[in-house]
Amino acid sequence: MIQKLLQRWMLRKFRAPRLTHKRTPDSLNIKAEAVRIEAADGGYLFGWWIPAYQESQSSRVPTAIVLHGWGANAGLMLDIAPWIQALRFNGLFIDARCHGRSSDADFTSMPRFAEDLESARTWAMARDDVDPLKIIAIGHSVGAGAALLSASRTSWAAVISLSAFAHPKDMMLRFMNEHRIPKRLLQPWVMRQVQAIIGARFDEIAPENTIRKVRCPVMLIHGIDDQEVPVAEARRLMAKAPYGSLKHLIPNTAHDLRPAMPLIAPHVIHFMQKLFCDN
Repeated sequence: MIQKLLQRWMLRKFRAPRLTHKRTPDSLNIKAEAVRIEAADGGYLFGWWIPAYQESQSSRVPTAIVLHGWGANAGLMLDIAPWIQALRFNGLFIDARCHGRSSDADFTSMPRFAEDLESARTWAMARDDVDPLKIIAIGHSVGAGAALLSASRTSWAAVISLSAFAHPKDMMLRFMNEHRIPKRLLQPWVMRQVQAIIGARFDEIAPENTIRKVRCPVMLIHGIDDQEVPVAEARRLMAKAPYGSLKHLIPNTAHDLRPAMPLIAPHVIHFMQKLFCDN
């Protein structure tokens, strides 16, 4: 009985806040279609499909699927939409389960974020205007870790990781210390329980480990002043990245990269352009 009560407490404690969309494509004068994508558990993902400008309606073009971080939503990632449009790519911005306007679940996790990315990829691949061999995953924070996890087992054309952490254990320890969860009495138990609930060991899903298995081009971007994921951890992840990966540390920038978008945009646009537009 006590263990069940502790498990319920833990699920409530770690549950992501659900934020409503304060920004939409309409508010940015971007033409988009609201879509509903089937999720792995039978639920659904809400998304905005932003079609590329095409000279020919029959052409298939590259597509970027964009995923937010923990407690965020697709609206917070819309600063990326103009970059995608400038390249004449399709864009798909999704809410992970338990976030935004997507369906609820008993819990969510980085592995479930990765499932959501893969559900979105499957949906996009079925479209006539998508080149199935040119789909990019762009993720922020937990969404970035999920993109690397997915790319370690699925064929993506590229991954752009924004503010990813190196290992979930580090994130968990920071969270528990901030909330004054007793180190000796509860922290080891919480670690074991979380891994049991998500069905994976932290070492198996840690970005610094999954990135070694990624075979597509990777770009890693991180703010030097990030307090949520210290830059030392970002450097640890970057050290494990495959040869040829692009790595950018952005000065005077925290975990939320939106204020630095003018600095980041040229790097990301050039990366995507070199992948598809110069060939």
